[in-house]
Amino acid sequence: MEQNWRKNLAILWSAQFIGMSAITGLTSFLPLYVAHLGIADAAEAAMWAGVLIGAASFCAALSNPFWGAMADRKGRKPMVEKVLLMFGIIMIIMAFASNVYQLFVLRILQGLCGGFVAASTALAVSLSPKEQIAATIGIFQTALIVGGAAGPMIGGLIADNFGYQQPFFVFGSLCILALLVIHFSITESFTPVIKSERPSLKSVFQYIWSLADLRVMLLIQFLTQFAIQSIGPILPLYIRSMVSNDSNLASISGTIIAIGGIASAFASGSMGFLINRYSHKQIMITASLLGSISFIGQVAADSIMTLAVLRFVNGLCIGAMIPSSNTIITYLIPETKRGAAFGITSAFALMGNVIGPISAGLLTMAYGFQSIFWVTAIFFLLIAILLLTKVKANYTFDTKENDITA
Repeated sequence: MEQNWRKNLAILWSAQFIGMSAITGLTSFLPLYVAHLGIADAAEAAMWAGVLIGAASFCAALSNPFWGAMADRKGRKPMVEKVLLMFGIIMIIMAFASNVYQLFVLRILQGLCGGFVAASTALAVSLSPKEQIAATIGIFQTALIVGGAAGPMIGGLIADNFGYQQPFFVFGSLCILALLVIHFSITESFTPVIKSERPSLKSVFQYIWSLADLRVMLLIQFLTQFAIQSIGPILPLYIRSMVSNDSNLASISGTIIAIGGIASAFASGSMGFLINRYSHKQIMITASLLGSISFIGQVAADSIMTLAVLRFVNGLCIGAMIPSSNTIITYLIPETKRGAAFGITSAFALMGNVIGPISAGLLTMAYGFQSIFWVTAIFFLLIAILLLTKVKANYTFDTKENDITA
């Protein structure tokens, strides 16, 4: 059982990594591809790039609950396969777009088919021993982080060396390859719920919203992604204000962003170790308080090294908070509703992806670069207060009882 769990997790981790790389891999060259499609004005090209990125995230936020609910009804493995197939086909078709409007429609379709996060997470959890759920979610989260960091680098290298169309073929083909590996390597034992007893998506949302602890977890999912996405777009400009020579600005910015991603992956991957010593509530309170302090510290940072250290601390905090909140969601939701529940929670996270960059731009224009750090610090402090005052259980896994205890 232990060997099968690890094998299944490794396969699904690879599929999650490929999917996230495909989602983020376009961001490094999308403005250039837009110009290639006939948008000559630089400002207009930047605007279209933002619209194309935001449209996919927004549509994915809308579609994830649906795909999660379908996974509960039809089985998690079939839904992962269907999503990867559609995702791969749409990605390949993007290479043949002749204008930006066609690409926009395809990005919307890609977002609507982007529910593999909810379905694959539910599948990974269902294939794991109960005592390994926290470790599974933590390790699985690293695929999102590493894929999100590696995707732009891979996409940029392919585009620079082989042309703007080739990354679409590569990422699309990899998605289909991941589908085939899952199909032939993963065995799911799934018993569908009787139709009369199937919970509707609306009833699942009402159930989630009725539990105070789950509402806090949804807020954590939103704010952690808000923090990741809001800081990223302004970071190069903020770094420029610190350095006298901006000839290496892109490299410095990329390195600092990567530092945060590496730290998040390390913290998520260590969740199995941490939960044996601390409760999920303790982990999240500590991480949110440290996160708030580190965001405030970035306001006062006067050197690149100081900023890098604080971004590393940020990454550790975010990397600990996301899998802990996902684990609590798993414990609180009946297995028959987990796919839909992960779809709803991932929808909240994706809305953080959409709203974060928009808020960063508006706040920066109105109040300067430092305002976004202050706002995010306040949000993380709010999380700590909510955890202390609203969440009563500690959520510690009892390996002897093989169950969750308060």
